[in-house]
Amino acid sequence: MYEQFIEFTDQIFWEGYAEQLAKETPERFQFEYNDFLSTYQN
Repeated sequence: MYEQFIEFTDQIFWEGYAEQLAKETPERFQFEYNDFLSTYQN
């Protein structure tokens, strides 16, 4: 699911967005990733 999250956010915003977010604001990255998991996980 992690790779799908990276692809998803990069498609919505720009290539490298998820990596930049993880470096600059790790708590926001974790929040967004958890939200993605709760929304799209089976």
